[in-house]
Order: sequence, then C-alpha cells, then structure tokens
Amino acid sequence: MNPRESNGAEEVGLYVFCFTRASAVEAVVGLGFAGGEPLEVQVHGEIAAICCEVPLQEWTGEAGEAHLKELAWLGPRALRHEEVIEQMMRASPVLPLRFGCLFSSRARLVELLEREQARISAFIEKVAHEEEWSLQGWLDLKVCEEAMFAADPRVAKLPASGGTRYLMEQKLRKEAARAARAWVPEAEAMIARALEGVVLERRSLRPPSRSAENPALEGALHWAILVPRGAEAELAKRLEPLVEQLLARGLHLSARGPWPAYNFAPHIGSESGDTTPEQSLG
Repeated sequence: MNPRESNGAEEVGLYVFCFTRASAVEAVVGLGFAGGEPLEVQVHGEIAAICCEVPLQEWTGEAGEAHLKELAWLGPRALRHEEVIEQMMRASPVLPLRFGCLFSSRARLVELLEREQARISAFIEKVAHEEEWSLQGWLDLKVCEEAMFAADPRVAKLPASGGTRYLMEQKLRKEAARAARAWVPEAEAMIARALEGVVLERRSLRPPSRSAENPALEGALHWAILVPRGAEAELAKRLEPLVEQLLARGLHLSARGPWPAYNFAPHIGSESGDTTPEQSLG
C-alpha cells in the first residue's frame, strides 16, 4: 500500500501493535483506535503483523509532536495499544512493539517482515515458553532509617539522658540515614539470590520517584524479569520469606504479571542501522 488519501483528504499509514504467529489471525477483531479503522493483519510466512490504518497527519510532524504532549489524545491510544497486544497474547505468543510504531506504506512493512522474519519467529517461539513479570520495591525511608538506628549496637550504650545523649544520638541517626540509602543494593542482592534458578533474564529499570498510591514511599527498585511460563507459584514461594523481612526495614515488595515481553523483545531492524518503525512516537 502506498500512502493514499482517505475521503479525499488524508494520507494514511499503518500502525503496528505487535507480531504474532500467523495462525492467530482469527483473534484479530475490533477497531485499532476508537473511531478509527478496524484491526487487520499483514501475514508473511508463519508470522503476522497486527496493525490498523491511521491518518499520518495525526501521528507525524508538528501535529504528532503536539499530540504526544496532550494527555487526552495520548492516553486512550496508549491504553488501546496495550489492550490489543494483551488481546493477541491470549491467542499466540507475541513480539510487542512500543507505542508509536508507524509505517508509511504496506510495502515498507513487508520489507521489514522479509528482512527480520527469522528474528521475529525466534522470539515468538521463545516467549511461547517464557513470560515477563514486573518486580517493584517501594521504600519508606523513615521506617528504614529507624530500623537501621535500632539495629546499631551503640544505641544501647547511649547515656540515659542529657545533652551528651542528644548529641550522640543525632550522630547515630545521621549514620542510620546514610545506611538506609546504602541498604537498597544489599536488599536487591538478597532478592536476586532468592530468585536464582527461576529468573531466566533480568532488566533493571528506572523506578518511579514516588508511589502513586502512597507518596510517602520512594521508588527503590524496578526489575523486569523473564521466568518460565507457569512459574507464578514458584515465584511467589521464593519471594514470600523475603516480604516480611524487607518490610521490617521499610521496603514494600510486589510482583505483577504476566505482561507482554516489552523489555526483552529484540530491536527489530537495528542491525542494519535503521529503526523498527518509520515513525517512532514513544
């Protein structure tokens, strides 16, 4: 498909959500984006690109840049992007693409499918047996500092009262504050050891600065982990003994999933120096 005019006015491109097995085409139902064109499939051999037509002028150039800063426009589309991928996950393993993968023509998409068929197929077969989970840790810094202070053996030797006690206690509390910050990598090492043998791959991501649910909690760690499919019970079993121990020092740990394997997907097209989408908007 060359860029064409829709209703005599707009050029359209192809927005691609993910790649799947070609056998999953029956699961492709519904619209790409609200008020837009239906989902469709571009099949190449044993793989398929799940896509839809979109107006190029909404996604590219100055208008596209402006839309990315407009939550009312961006939010529903980003949510629909995730919904389509999760819909396809129920029918086939997927190679998920980041939000904003846009091709100016069907021919350009076919070129990529021809060039990258082997890598796409290999990843799809890999995640048929594996799945991504998110592991996050939120730190209550005050609780952590108090736990560090209480665990310091010098606290028990402080004078019972008076100015000397106050000065010495303030010194120990400052040291406890520094120790609390330095403790997070130690906690990460504990978690890593506990998950040995169940985590196949791990990616360290930047945690949010604060918890949206409890602003008193700081983002301390955020891992994307790849585990064998069906390992949820084993993952919970490994983490359970740690949760209470870490919570006593103010670290709230949670595991969520499974998710599309965004953080382990190959950068399709990167070996030849180009990018997966002709237009990347995110």
